[in-house]
Formats: sequence, structure tokens, C-alpha cells
Amino acid sequence: MSSFPGIIAGRVAHEFRIELPMLLGRWKQILFGALFQYFHGMSTQLAHRMHRPQLVPLHDIGFEYLPELGLQKAWVSESIFWSLFIPFVLWSFSPFVTARKRFYTAVIYARILVVLSLCQFLRIVSFTVTQLPAPNYHCRSDQDTAVLAMPEHWWQHIVINLGRQATHGCGDLIFSSHTTFVLVGCLTFTEYGETLLLKVVAWLGVAMMSLCIVASRKHYSVDVVVAWYVVPLVFYAMMRRWTTVRPPRDYWPHRPLAVEEDLGPLSPKDDLSALDASNKSGKSSKPLLPVVSVPVEKGAGRTGAPSAAGHVRKNSGSGGHSGGYGGGHARRVSSSSALRDLELQSLVDNGDAADPEEDKIKASGERAGAQRDGTGLCTVM
Repeated sequence: MSSFPGIIAGRVAHEFRIELPMLLGRWKQILFGALFQYFHGMSTQLAHRMHRPQLVPLHDIGFEYLPELGLQKAWVSESIFWSLFIPFVLWSFSPFVTARKRFYTAVIYARILVVLSLCQFLRIVSFTVTQLPAPNYHCRSDQDTAVLAMPEHWWQHIVINLGRQATHGCGDLIFSSHTTFVLVGCLTFTEYGETLLLKVVAWLGVAMMSLCIVASRKHYSVDVVVAWYVVPLVFYAMMRRWTTVRPPRDYWPHRPLAVEEDLGPLSPKDDLSALDASNKSGKSSKPLLPVVSVPVEKGAGRTGAPSAAGHVRKNSGSGGHSGGYGGGHARRVSSSSALRDLELQSLVDNGDAADPEEDKIKASGERAGAQRDGTGLCTVM
């Protein structure tokens, strides 16, 4: 039995080898999203300089019906924000330490930054074309912090005071930045998370934070409402364009942490051994995607060995292990490849593939299809 630190270190190293190509393939998206955060900061600072304050905020239904929290309780909405944001960041790196892996961390952050940048672009356009008088206490006309003076030199526009903009910004109202951040995170967790209870808690937290933002007079109700429909529309519009999913083979190993052992090199054979160890321990470790087992006949353990009706079984495993699945064992394969194998087997059983030439043509077509989609782990040819 390996030690707990050794298991975690092995998982981190294994996941890093998987994630690195994903990161290299998406570094432009991640870099663009990171740089856009700087541009967003410059825009909010410009909005503060363009702000036209009033002593009394505009009329708002939320201000009328929600109790005013005041300056003493302004921390409530911030506390909810960080209680949602920090667990989300920790969860996004969970593939590096957990056995059950539903997504790639690099892919998740590339998508989050793209969605966030698009939402922030719409936000910049909204609060730049129309400057509403901010309702927050430090943004009212009797406060010195309500307006920033225009700089004397152009380069002062690109220098951002992050602390001031994060806590005492004014003018960047439509739509709420805090609500945008937590909605992007909550939608991502809803799409890729597992636990239904945690998803419900997260959405309740977003709803409570939205109400507290209005009750704290940090935003008008319209700022929060617009964020609630703009962010999901952008998120799911982009989700329709993304096709990368984590294949079943990367869900290694399919067992709880308590029964993990040092199984040596990572391979499909090791994956089967891990599954058998979990089953013998009496603990279920159901794969996240459906797996179909295709029986392999005795005598077909070698690559190229003939089986019934002139068919040949071919292994796509690494060299030296190609014959390790014979003897009546079953090998786990992807659903698309398994369905093709079962269809061919049914043709043999029904006598529909008795013609050797026709059988050879069909087998060649199945082999080409398996090579194109990359899912054929065990193919009958």
C-alpha cells in the first residue's frame, strides 16, 4: 500500500503530463483572457472619472422592498462572494488529486476566461455609453471619493489602482461585476460538477449574494438582473461551440483512494487491474461514462490470430502486452467501438457474413472507422 503523500504526488505528476498539452494548445485563449482583465480594470477606472454623482440615488424597486444593510453590514455580500469563489478555485484543480476526473483544468480555465471576457466586454460597452449615478455611499455627490480627476498625462490612464477600484469604485454599474464572476463559476460547476446538493447550495449562494448587493446599495436592481440573463446566454452560446470532453480512458483509476495500490505503468491493463481490486474490496467505483465489455474468444490472445468465420482480433495496446487479454477475459472498450464489434459478431452468428470477400470488405471498413474516431481499443476485423 502506497503512502498517502506518494499517491497524491503520483496523481499530480500524472495529471500534469495530461494537462500540459491541453495548456499549450490553449495558451492564447488563457493569455487573452488574463490581459482582458487588465483592460477591464482600465475601463472601470475611466468610468469612475466619468461618473456624475447625485446626492439621492435613482428610484429602485429593490431599494424600496429590501431592508438597507448600511455601511456596517456591507461585508455580508463580500463574504458570500469569497465563500463561493475560493471553493470554486479549489474544485477546478481537483483533477490533480482526485481519482474521478470529469474535466481538464486547462480546458476549464480557457473556457471560463473566454466567457468572462465576452461578458466584461458587454459590461464595458454598457456602463461607458450611459453613466448612471452610483447608489453606493462613497459615490454620492457629498463625498470626495465620488469622482476621480482626469489625469494630466495619457499614460496615467493605464496605471490602475486595484485596491481603490475593488472597494471604492463608482460608475461601472450595468451590469454587476460580482454577479458576473459568481454566475460564470456557478454555471461551470453546474456543467462539470457531480454533487447535486453542492450545486443547489451554490445557486442559493448566488441568489443571496445578489440580494445583498442590492440591499447594500452597491448596485441598482437592474445591474443584477441584467447579469442574471446575459451571463447564462453567453455561457451556453459558447458551450455549443466547444466539443472537447475528457475521454473515459483518462478516468484512471476507477476506485476509492483507500484501496489504491502501486500498479506500475499507466496502461489499459493497469486500469483493469485497478477495477478488479476495487470490486474485490466490495466498494463500488462506477465509471462516469458507460463502458461496454466485449467477450474475447479463447485462442484469440495474439494479434492477428484468426477466430470464428475468418475474423481476426487486433489489439491496439502497447507493445509487449498485445496478447494479455486472451483466455476468455473481457476487455473494457468505448461504446462506439463495442457497438461495431457486437454488430459484426451478430452478422457472424446469423450467417450473414459467410462470404469471405464481403466479410473482408466489411472488416476493412470497420478498421478504418476505428482509426478515424480514435476510440477503438478492441476491434474485431
